[in-house]
Amino acid sequence: MTPGVAVARDFHPLLHPGNLDLRVEGGASLLPPSIEAGISTELGMVRLGAGTLSVGAEIGIHQCVLACSVRDLLDLRTVSNRDIHALGRVGYHFTLDDRNDDRMKLSGFLLAGVMEARTTQRSPDDHYEGRGRGLAFGLGVGGSYFLSPPFFVGGEARLRFASGSYDDGRHWVRGGLSTLLLAGIRLF
Repeated sequence: MTPGVAVARDFHPLLHPGNLDLRVEGGASLLPPSIEAGISTELGMVRLGAGTLSVGAEIGIHQCVLACSVRDLLDLRTVSNRDIHALGRVGYHFTLDDRNDDRMKLSGFLLAGVMEARTTQRSPDDHYEGRGRGLAFGLGVGGSYFLSPPFFVGGEARLRFASGSYDDGRHWVRGGLSTLLLAGIRLF
């Protein structure tokens, strides 16, 4: 028996204390219509019940496509929103040993951090460009499937909210529900 086979046989998809996952993410949102991409990492910290508590971080970009809201379509405005975020993650990872495949893990998580919002608005009568920072929060659920340890693919659904002010004092609010596809590697 080769060492590689023994490692694969002993592998478990649950993120254990000391395990570090690195992911590349991309996805789309319907509310508002947008695309996003980013990278994230998570470190298993403590076993808690049947799962593991983790901490992590992510950096990403979110770009509104088409009209950023129904109101923009009705007002004949062209709006472009591009948001860059840096978020911390606290997650809980678990498996359903009696129900899911031995290569799958599930998770729930909370997000909090900073978002830089940029907007450009054009209409027949007006032009506005704004840039500002604010706080961002969110929560989500996800799952990962290990194709061949240590490589995995998966997805997440997230509900997010952010609010802040542009440099000129105008207030902005961003909210949304997004889905992401991801590919990753468990580094150790």
